[in-house]
Amino acid sequence: MKFNALYLVWAVAFAACFWLKDNFMGRSNTSFFGATETESRILNYDHTVVIQNVLVKTGDKVRAGDTLMLFYRSELDQESAEGLSDINQYAAEKNAQNSILDKSLEVLKAQHQTELSELQGQIRIEQAEYSAESGVRKLLGESTDPNTTDPLRAEKIAALRSQIRQAEQEYRERVQEVQAERRANESIYKARSAKTQVELDFVKTERQRLALIAPVDGFVESIAVGNAEVVPQHKEMLKINPLQPTRIRGFVYEHAEISYQLGDTVQLNAYSRSSVLSKGVIIGSNPQVVELPVRLRKMPEVRTWGRELFIKIPNDNPFYLNEKIVISFE
Repeated sequence: MKFNALYLVWAVAFAACFWLKDNFMGRSNTSFFGATETESRILNYDHTVVIQNVLVKTGDKVRAGDTLMLFYRSELDQESAEGLSDINQYAAEKNAQNSILDKSLEVLKAQHQTELSELQGQIRIEQAEYSAESGVRKLLGESTDPNTTDPLRAEKIAALRSQIRQAEQEYRERVQEVQAERRANESIYKARSAKTQVELDFVKTERQRLALIAPVDGFVESIAVGNAEVVPQHKEMLKINPLQPTRIRGFVYEHAEISYQLGDTVQLNAYSRSSVLSKGVIIGSNPQVVELPVRLRKMPEVRTWGRELFIKIPNDNPFYLNEKIVISFE
């Protein structure tokens, strides 16, 4: 029987159909295509501010840490002025109270000296009178022993000396009370001033934050505000696109029998640069089947559908922006 070559052609065509079906429709493949993307960083501020100066323009390349805008907040000036005024007032109140207490000490000391002088003067008078009486008794030949001749006068002198000791004790106690009150006044001043100083330090810190800082290397995509504009808190001011891609958007083909979970690791390979490899982590997916972009189809002319998948990649990844990537499950 003579061999018919047509049978061979049909066999090859039949096999090719199965290969195309598996390879291009993705029925059993564990790899698929995606493209790198970058998520724009929308920058805003957490307080209402006046835009003092916009330092960049659309399209400018910036580095992380660059100052993009300068702000002004009038309430910080008010809070600073009020804080300094409060500290000055506390100091004035402290000085006035201390002055009153110092005067009290001077008056107390003067009164004490006067009281001591009076008591000591009375003792001297009693002693002088006793000496005079003793002299008279001596001339008259009488005994001059004070214990026998004038016990009442000796008792009076002893009482006066006791009053002096008591006055000294009362004076010391009163001085200690005034000094304690003065220390308390100083402590109150320090506590109130320290509290206000903390508030002033916070205002100072807030002043240092009156700027919009680039969080990443990138380029300015758009600017939504201008100089002298009053911008409410959290309103979009500026948008930055990072220079490096931050994620990959891929599609699992509709007929591919692939199961995955968020957090799974996948292998990444640049489509046009086979030596460029990395890994990524699945961070999101869309169960809805949608049509694939032409660039991510295995055969651009064949319409293909699949499930959308999002993969996070390291910040120092080796890929280009919008580069086509082959995604493979481990």
